[in-house]
Amino acid sequence: MTGDIRDARFYLVNESTPAADAEPLEFEDAFAKAQALADAGSTVRVLYTEEASQIEITRFVSHGIPTELVSGA
Repeated sequence: MTGDIRDARFYLVNESTPAADAEPLEFEDAFAKAQALADAGSTVRVLYTEEASQIEITRFVSHGIPTELVSGA
C-alpha cells in the first residue's frame, strides 16, 4: 500500500551529487531541476520514494530522465 502522493520525495543524482548527498525535493522542484540539468547535458537520474505516482515517474521518463525507486528513504 502506498501513502499519500503529497509525501513523495525525489532525489536528483548525477556525477557531482552522489545518492547519499542528494536532498529530498517535491515533484515540481525535482522535475524542473532534473530537466534543466538534462538540457544542459548533465547525466541525471531521479530516485523516488514509494509514494510517487505513476504519472510523476512517467513525466521524468518521457523527458529521457531515468528513475529508480529509492530504498530506505
